[in-house]
Amino acid sequence: GYFPISSNSNGGGGGGGSRHQFTNKSILIHSAAGGVGGFLVQMSKILGLYVVGVVGSSSKVSDAEMLGCDVVIDKSTQNLWSAAETANPLNDGLYATVMDANGVSTLRRSYDHLAPSGRLVVFGFHSNLPMGSAMLSPLEWMRMAKRMAGMPLFDAMDLTVSNKSVLGFNLSFFAEEVEILSDLFDRIVGWMEEGKLRCPRVRAMDMREVGEAHTFIQSGKSSGKIILTTASV
Repeated sequence: GYFPISSNSNGGGGGGGSRHQFTNKSILIHSAAGGVGGFLVQMSKILGLYVVGVVGSSSKVSDAEMLGCDVVIDKSTQNLWSAAETANPLNDGLYATVMDANGVSTLRRSYDHLAPSGRLVVFGFHSNLPMGSAMLSPLEWMRMAKRMAGMPLFDAMDLTVSNKSVLGFNLSFFAEEVEILSDLFDRIVGWMEEGKLRCPRVRAMDMREVGEAHTFIQSGKSSGKIILTTASV
């Protein structure tokens, strides 16, 4: 890809290992103030990337800025794609990588905003799924089926000619890859011990508030992680 690649455990921190520099080091991260997005922002900055983060409400802008975004796009008040192009003028508004957790609502435009040799990494489908009380509605599930039918198709010829890639990531299916995960977690732990990486905002809620916690997540107003606490024994 475009990004600095290092064979040592310090990532972008230098100190030996092979290293390859590429011109376009811009990354667009959807849900930049979320639990996953917040770590993606920080790790991208450790690797020396230019980070443009997207958030869904104005209340999350300051969180994304504190995590290290060079530019934050508030899609509740801005045109997402015009702002994404303006935020990355040195590369004609095109990104080396786009990290997308939204699904059908943004996947096609995320792909369209990749630079040649760019990578679209899909790690969620938030906009595909029913939310809150609508999860119990048969009509909403029919709408979900319609949204799923509208998922973009990517032309293999275009992928080859433009040297782009569409990648999926789900940590749940890495249970067998102990060696790979061990190396990656060692790197993350090292960054945390060095103070380069910190946990995003954590909100603790009582286990008895599990319903409210789910509602809060689905409201789109939460930032970072929500944890449920149990009474001490």
